[in-house]
Amino acid sequence: MIREELWDFPHSMQLKVMGAADAPLEEAVVAILETHLDDFDRHAHLSSKPSTKGNFVSLTASVVLRDRDQVEAIYRELNACPHVKITL
Repeated sequence: MIREELWDFPHSMQLKVMGAADAPLEEAVVAILETHLDDFDRHAHLSSKPSTKGNFVSLTASVVLRDRDQVEAIYRELNACPHVKITL
């Protein structure tokens, strides 16, 4: 649960997601973020980096969150996604 008094909204942050390199991770994450963020542009706001051995990929999304409900909805969907191993 998000303690809203600890956040200033709108809140800019770097959302980090990791998953297997052979999974459709980027497509899944983009679909989730586009659902919840009106201005999300994968080309401008998303970068990826493979792990040293190439087994995993790390995605970093630059996002601006407007309220607690939005934060909780995004994390809920990311954590439920079978392609996502870690969300930070």
